Amino acid sequence: MSGTYTVVRTLGRADAAHEILEELPEWFGIDRFTHEYVEAAAKFPNYVALADDADGPDGSTIPADDVLGVLLLDQRYPTSAEVHLLAVRRKHHRAGVGRTLMTRVEDDLRAQGVRLLSVKTFGPSSSDPGYDQTRAFYSACGFHPVEEFPDLWADDPCLLMVKAL
Repeated sequence: MSGTYTVVRTLGRADAAHEILEELPEWFGIDRFTHEYVEAAAKFPNYVALADDADGPDGSTIPADDVLGVLLLDQRYPTSAEVHLLAVRRKHHRAGVGRTLMTRVEDDLRAQGVRLLSVKTFGPSSSDPGYDQTRAFYSACGFHPVEEFPDLWADDPCLLMVKAL
């Protein structure tokens, strides 16, 4: 990746989430789910990776195309949280953006006393090369598979992965 980036915690970057998801149809190509993620971006805490040269003058809004990646966090209990969405623009894949987003989230959660972080992703019983990479990413970040739920999502197996913080 050329340039550097900064991760910030914010709210309501549905514009950026939508733009990034549109770039990744092999992961997020079902309109109904894309819409649900965009709605979630309006209510869940957003962690966004911003290109360092993306600072708007006088604190102006940073354009969505300057957001390199987004992570939505769902925290329902004081001691646990879930990565609801992690998406990085294709041209920034394998450049450390996703791992940096994850590290910032984990640091913030530890500071709050959160002890477990979970994520749900496409399960391995129905092979998909993109999701093989996704599961490998989460494993490399320290997540462990807990259980695959064949019927949690309508037509796709769901794998629950967790990480102790």
